Amino acid sequence: MQFRNIFDVFSRRQRVSKSAMPPVTTTLKNKVLMLCRDAFSGIRNYGMIPPYSGTEMQDRFWREIHDALTYKLGRPTLIPEYPSKSRKEDVLNFLTSCGDEEFLDFIELIFKTEIVGFVCADENRLVDDINELLRSENVGYELTHIVKKRITLDSSNQATEPIGYAIPGQQYQVDDVVAYPQIILKEDMVVHTEILKPVLNLLADVRFANANKEYLEALEDYRKGDYGDCLTKCCSALESVMKIICTQKKWEYKPTDSANRLISAVVAGAKLETYFENFLTTVPTLRNRLSKAHGAGIESKHVPQDIARYALNESASAIIFLVDATK
Repeated sequence: MQFRNIFDVFSRRQRVSKSAMPPVTTTLKNKVLMLCRDAFSGIRNYGMIPPYSGTEMQDRFWREIHDALTYKLGRPTLIPEYPSKSRKEDVLNFLTSCGDEEFLDFIELIFKTEIVGFVCADENRLVDDINELLRSENVGYELTHIVKKRITLDSSNQATEPIGYAIPGQQYQVDDVVAYPQIILKEDMVVHTEILKPVLNLLADVRFANANKEYLEALEDYRKGDYGDCLTKCCSALESVMKIICTQKKWEYKPTDSANRLISAVVAGAKLETYFENFLTTVPTLRNRLSKAHGAGIESKHVPQDIARYALNESASAIIFLVDATK
């Protein structure tokens, strides 16, 4: 597991008040730990035949998790006051007694282990099972899907060679992770189900990798209270989607085009009525008037929470509408 992946976890992104976080129940912890037991011992089938015995798979998984958590916390033993016989025992004792943020970090770290690739042909099947457990406890969290893209590597390049026994000069197709699963808060269950979840599912398509990253960052900015940055990144995600659509459809545009020019290009290319431009310019207009994207000048700019929430919902609706209208 790479160091940057160890430290890019829920607790490092999360900046909301602890009182605003839905509690992680003991039952949820137990359910997730039981799922890991079954997934990494071969009891639950995720499309791969494990190359090791169930016991060895378990040991490898918990060793990776233990190493990641000890580095993250900066101590060689997770519970120093209670010496454990093994790393597996130490990490299990920790996870059953740790705080909510630490446990949510653990859920994200599952998908950054090397051993998960030996268990899951498609990690999103495991993501879906964890989301079922989250729903079963009615907690306000959901895990986003992993996003990958297929790349070609040349085994003659030792710096990027992923397979130690590769034939020199031979090319290999490998899946490169664009975005690992992230825990998100479902602050408004209706809005999340009807608007946010559909756009997150849509943006999980590798074609929209940049837009997916920008929209997830907008959600994080909203939760941190950085409403100006949230508004800016909502518009960036919308612009990225429009550029991708124009590129795929071979509609003329310039990489430096403003949001309004991109909207005009997409509306014309999709043969939509021109009045749709008025609706689609809402988020760019708010960004231009209120956010810090173009500098405040001598006048202080302030984006209130309700405007940032509106931008999240409006940009999500606009993205879904434009992708559907240009299929």
